[in-house]
Amino acid sequence: MLNTLAPGFSRAAVEELSRYKGEPEWMLQLRLQAWETYENTEAPLGRRGDLGTIRTVAGFNFQQLKPFTAVEKDAALPEKVQNSLQASLVNERSGLIVQLDSTVVHTELSDELKQQGVILTDLDTAVREHAELVREYFMTRCVPAASSKYTALHAAFWSGGFFLYVPKGVEIEAPMLAQVWVNQPLSAAFSHSLIIADEQSSVRFVQEYNSTIEGEDPSLLSDVVEVFAKREGRVEFSNLQDLGQNIWNITNKNAVFENDGSVTFVLADLGARVNMATIGAGLQGNGSAGELVGVFFADHDQRYVIKTLSDHVGLSTNAETLVKGVLTDNSRVEFDGMIRVRPGAQQTASFLSAHGLLLSKKARGEFIPGLEIAANEVSASHGATSGQIDEEQLFYLMVRGISRPEAERIIVQGFFEPVLQRIPVENLRVRLRRSIISRMSGAYETEADTWVDAQERWEIEGVDENAISLEGNPEDDEIKLAEY
Repeated sequence: MLNTLAPGFSRAAVEELSRYKGEPEWMLQLRLQAWETYENTEAPLGRRGDLGTIRTVAGFNFQQLKPFTAVEKDAALPEKVQNSLQASLVNERSGLIVQLDSTVVHTELSDELKQQGVILTDLDTAVREHAELVREYFMTRCVPAASSKYTALHAAFWSGGFFLYVPKGVEIEAPMLAQVWVNQPLSAAFSHSLIIADEQSSVRFVQEYNSTIEGEDPSLLSDVVEVFAKREGRVEFSNLQDLGQNIWNITNKNAVFENDGSVTFVLADLGARVNMATIGAGLQGNGSAGELVGVFFADHDQRYVIKTLSDHVGLSTNAETLVKGVLTDNSRVEFDGMIRVRPGAQQTASFLSAHGLLLSKKARGEFIPGLEIAANEVSASHGATSGQIDEEQLFYLMVRGISRPEAERIIVQGFFEPVLQRIPVENLRVRLRRSIISRMSGAYETEADTWVDAQERWEIEGVDENAISLEGNPEDDEIKLAEY
């Protein structure tokens, strides 16, 4: 029995993987077509003058990786995974699904939801038992396989992954929890999440990316998340990426909205050596609404590329994107956000805001928002800032007997807190606060001892994006808020 594929990606490896899984012919053909797209598509190199992360990914040696690593289903979970589940982001959950390397090894769903027709299973099982749904939605309209060279590679080698279907009118109160673990060095995991919320249904889905690998050998997590919100369907998708510094992460997340559908993405990026994220919202349905709340903390020599797109197609659509992050050490972050309003997308309201706070003179951040407006009845605004901590705010705290490191930490807390307050899952807010404090202090401390409300305790005003000090002429450095 196949336990692993030999290192390297090839057409023969695609066929061997599909044969091992016993897939139907249509899935094999989809994989092979995606492989052809991958081979015939040039790797993106970024633009002249950027920070070079996209070119770095293009130069990564994919052929050193094993594209498939099997794990026995229902095997005992590693101790680190068990501990993580006990301290997970949700106290009460309606479902649980865990992927270890290339295999989903554990699935739980409450009997009540099963009786209501909710389906939570691994994507391999869904291909066999719910083929009509998978064929209609898998990498067709939301994240097409041909979107990029990397989505094509994902479509050719996906394995494991999660499938969630919520029937019409079913409202799920407690969150679903999913975890993806990368457990083998020099391996590639291709996790795919397909979420379908039928008419007038609602669900909250919390997903975590983790790794257990130590050492210098790299591994890859290539993940795709596709969310479909049908008429009046509501989905909250929260994702915490806390991979090790030897993991490369390429992620594509997108949502497709029908009339009055609503999707909220909450994304927190803390780990990975290189993280290239593409997040979108395809607002095709009239009256649909999308929201993206993102936070990141980049240190050491981490490199992040974050691209967002609010794509307005229907009438009276609404979208908001708010991203904030801190950079320190030698980290590099590139943010490229876009609001696109199509012809006929009248009565659109869309907002985009991105802010980066640099704690090191060696860190570099590039935050570029953009607008493409092809309708005339539109309210759209965008803004971005990046810079060092305002020295006046530091001075204000330090003259009151607070050390500089603690003063920086307080200002960072105030910078993040307006975004954290918009995260709907309380445990995720707690986890993020603790992670931020740990990275700044170099040691784990409890939230109660360290995370304070800076505005109440020290009466600081404007410690959100106003904590950023722009050197030189602000007119040259800051992309001011613009409204159309």
